[in-house]
Amino acid sequence: MSLTFWRRSKDTGIYRPDGVAQTLDTPVSEVHPLPVQIFTNEDEDAPKIQIDQAYLPPVAGQTIKRRVQIPGIGTGSAYADGDAFGTLITWHNVFRPEKASGTIVGLFLHDLDDEGLQVDVPVFSQPFTVTADNDPFAPSDDDNLNCLWVLSVDTFFNWGSNQFGQSSGAPVWVKGDGPNLYSQLVVRGAATISAGSIPWVGITVVPD
Repeated sequence: MSLTFWRRSKDTGIYRPDGVAQTLDTPVSEVHPLPVQIFTNEDEDAPKIQIDQAYLPPVAGQTIKRRVQIPGIGTGSAYADGDAFGTLITWHNVFRPEKASGTIVGLFLHDLDDEGLQVDVPVFSQPFTVTADNDPFAPSDDDNLNCLWVLSVDTFFNWGSNQFGQSSGAPVWVKGDGPNLYSQLVVRGAATISAGSIPWVGITVVPD
C-alpha cells in the first residue's frame, strides 16, 4: 500500500494577492511527527512514502498475521532432533507499544518439503543470541529468562508433496517488553530441506 502522509496545514503568514493565506503541508518524519492528514495528490508531483503494513502500529482487538520464510535454513544438510532450525525471526509490531501484550491465537507452518516434523517455536520478549543453524538449540541463561512461552507446530495435514502444520497449544496470552516478539525455531526429528522448498512460518496475534 502506498500513501502520502502530511502534517496538518499551518499558516505561513504569507498572503496571495486575493487575500487567501498560504499554508504549508509538511511530510511526516521523525522531525515532523503526527498528527497527520492523508493528502491526495492528483498531479503526482509530490514525493510519496511507502507504508509497510508490518511496521504499522496494530489496533487493539484487530487480528495481526505475520508470515516469513524461515531465514538461515541450510539446504541439503541433515538436522537432528533439537537443532536450531534457521536463525532469528522478528515478529514486527504484533503488540501496541503502549500495551505490549496480547493473545497468540495461532502458529502455522507451510511445510513445502513434506517433512511433517514437529517444530517448536519459543517466543522471546527481547532479541537474543541465536544458536547457529543446525546446532543444538542452546540459549543462554539470561536469554532463557526472556522466553515468554513455547508453542509447537505439531498437527499436520498432508497434501501430497507438501504439508500444512499448525499449533495445538494456542491460544495463549503473553506480556512482552515492546511491540515485537522474537523466535528461533527448533526442529524435532531428522529433517533435510531441499533447495527451493524452504518452509514458511507464521504467527497470528490479537493485541490488547
